[in-house]
Amino acid sequence: MNGPSEKEPNTARDTDVTPGTSGVSRRGLLKRAGGLALFGGTAAALTGCEDTTTPVAAYGAGGGGGKGILGDPTAGGPVDASGIPLARRDYPVVLPKLGTPVKAGKPESGGELLIYNYADYLNPAVLKEFGRQNNVSVRVTTFETLDEAFSKLSTGGLKFDVIFSTPDQLSRLVGRKLVQPLNYDLIPNLARNVWPEAAQPFYDVGPRYSVPYTVYTTGVGWRNDIVSYDPAKMNPVWDAMWAATQYHGKVQLLNDQREAIGMGLMHGGSDDLNTEKAALVNGSVASLKELNRTVGVKVQISAYESLPAGRIVLGQVWSGDMLNAVISYLPKGTNPDVISYAYQEVGGPVFNDIMTVASAATKPVLAHKFLNFMLDKKVALENFTGYVGYQPPINGIDAKLLLDQGLIPKGLQTALVTREAYANGNAYLTLTTSGQRLWDDGWVRFQAG
Repeated sequence: MNGPSEKEPNTARDTDVTPGTSGVSRRGLLKRAGGLALFGGTAAALTGCEDTTTPVAAYGAGGGGGKGILGDPTAGGPVDASGIPLARRDYPVVLPKLGTPVKAGKPESGGELLIYNYADYLNPAVLKEFGRQNNVSVRVTTFETLDEAFSKLSTGGLKFDVIFSTPDQLSRLVGRKLVQPLNYDLIPNLARNVWPEAAQPFYDVGPRYSVPYTVYTTGVGWRNDIVSYDPAKMNPVWDAMWAATQYHGKVQLLNDQREAIGMGLMHGGSDDLNTEKAALVNGSVASLKELNRTVGVKVQISAYESLPAGRIVLGQVWSGDMLNAVISYLPKGTNPDVISYAYQEVGGPVFNDIMTVASAATKPVLAHKFLNFMLDKKVALENFTGYVGYQPPINGIDAKLLLDQGLIPKGLQTALVTREAYANGNAYLTLTTSGQRLWDDGWVRFQAG
């Protein structure tokens, strides 16, 4: 039976300019030939700190806590393991200012700019161009999971200039002083080019520590030339997974705890993706177990390659993987229109990844320059359509541009994220310590079968 799979071993890899292609990652994309060729070639530790964590509005103002927050609010609301209040769309949080932003000055040159990121989540051509412009080698060390990244960063054994992460991980990176406050005067492209909704996020009011990298939704992808029903017509769209009994062994479930359990929640009628209610989480786990018994799910994150190849015919996927599937992985002669994607517009997950500067950065000014470089429209477009497949929240890189230039097929316009969808979408956010343990335990029970 194709039950929950073992996770790949966690190994960090170093690459000069060109990220490697072995192993599995959340954004595990392989190198694409070609491209647009745009380039010519702790809680106690927080007490008494400067500008200690300050919620923008009083918790529960106007009649109760924000969606997804468990139980009655205490003073300041629930907190994460670092003692930082849990940010929600209706409860924005200013993160504590731990450290002083670097002063503007001449960027450091020579040697290496060290980046920590998912495997294959940066276009090698983009890295090469940045290195050429700044007289520096760019070295990318990769991680398989965010938990692995946090653990290795916390030991102090790994030193980087730039760290890629996600909003739900940001507060614990801040609490452990693993990232530094940014000097946004060195990142003018944030205000100039980025969607306002992403440039001024509720999880990092100011902002202080982060800039957005890519945006994505989570939905259902399928081969419409094989699957006999239309998942887009189902409500919720996740019901398509449980309906796939005739495709036993050819259905993907994302190997991601929050995404998988969240799908079970939505299938069961709840869109509280940050619930800490045991009954809801346990009900989702039971539903996922039933799905595995009837469909034989493949717990993996390789739909970008296995769906075009036909090894799976339907699955829970990230939108960027479907875009990359048609950009890079369709077998020769296969019509791109055979790949379809549907996103649950009401309550479905939509969010972004982020870029930060490490506290231990030896090239902090250059690291800021790299963040600004990645927010340049030309660079962001090449990174997106030339390799990664994940959309940047950059003004002008929209459906009209991508369709007019033939960069994506019209049938996959549903995989693009609009500003409206991003601004109003649901998201997986930081949980309390007990809440995270509840989700962890549920995922372990599902993997155990």
